[in-house]
Amino acid sequence: MGALRFLLAVTVLISHLGIKIKGYTPGVIAVIVFYMLAGHVVARLWGKWRHQSDASRRFYYDRAWRILPQYTVALFFSILIWLDGAQSPFLATQPGLFDWLANVLIIPLNFYMYTGQDAFTLIPPAWSLGAEMQFYLIAPLLLSQKLFNLLMVFGLSLGIFALAQLQILDTDYYGYRLIPGVLFIFLLGALHELSCRHRAVHKLLVILWLLNFTYLLWLFTVAQHLPYNEEVALGLMIAMPLLALLNRPKTDKQYGSIATYFDRRLGALSYGVFLYHFPVIWLLKLQPPVLAIHDIIAVAALSLGCAAFGHWAVERPLWERFRSVL
Repeated sequence: MGALRFLLAVTVLISHLGIKIKGYTPGVIAVIVFYMLAGHVVARLWGKWRHQSDASRRFYYDRAWRILPQYTVALFFSILIWLDGAQSPFLATQPGLFDWLANVLIIPLNFYMYTGQDAFTLIPPAWSLGAEMQFYLIAPLLLSQKLFNLLMVFGLSLGIFALAQLQILDTDYYGYRLIPGVLFIFLLGALHELSCRHRAVHKLLVILWLLNFTYLLWLFTVAQHLPYNEEVALGLMIAMPLLALLNRPKTDKQYGSIATYFDRRLGALSYGVFLYHFPVIWLLKLQPPVLAIHDIIAVAALSLGCAAFGHWAVERPLWERFRSVL
């Protein structure tokens, strides 16, 4: 999964340079796949600890050490770029106390459409990280439920998503960004993990993919392209079979291969690329759309360098000392 996560992070980077593919924003597709991968990883982690008395503590401890070290470094880097006079719509206002707290706590960034927080967001893609953290907060409760109860929550979220697709709710906010409408996508990832033990879940996933495929055909032929209904449906269509493929058991030979080594290394850099590319864009004083090849290469190379530094100099040493105790 590491190479896939790296590819998704690069896709988000490309989108934030203002590059579209036939009018579509590829980064939205990548975020949907990220959501589903997060749900799958969480289900696997919870399955490992759920029968232990301190399972929730272990889970939250692991997620905190996974997210916060690299984010903290990226945040300080972005602050330095801002102090140097970076110009961006995301740095348009002088920050108050709440603005600083929102950037530190991450979760409030997901509600920018109601708070105006996007006028001062030091790591703009972190709104999706806010949604992911909300899922992490409730994941132990959800995954401790019986399958029927979990599917009920899944259905409620899917219903909210459907209302967004019908424009009864805002299609962008409740069909892509806010946890009530996208929780089912995280849970789709969790259900892929559960499908190994429940054949009925596997059948349900196949049915859901076919329904999404039908919906996507309708969007392409009849419906209006709204932000970001087609991209989200494309993300779901791609993510579900991808996750099923990646969820297949691997042999010992595959596990020890050179490909697996590079897969892990690329995966280790993916989160950093996701976090650092905006401050790098500001550092280079670029304004989207960025179409010059040398500028794209510069942003990608510097983001990758920052990600490597953040991982090997900060993240990895902290993980070895604190996260490895789990």
